[in-house]
Amino acid sequence: MSKRPGYALLTAMIVLIVICLTVVWQYHYYSQQWLIEDRLARQFFREAVHNLANKK
Repeated sequence: MSKRPGYALLTAMIVLIVICLTVVWQYHYYSQQWLIEDRLARQFFREAVHNLANKK
């Protein structure tokens, strides 16, 4: 009997783990990017409101 099914299962498990880790990393990366964008947008709007208030 061949040992290929064992290797196939091991390879499938490794591929699945890599896919899961990639998805988790992407979620973390893009959530961090969203937080940075949100912080910059809020800062921009605060400065715009401040500048408009000073012009009056």
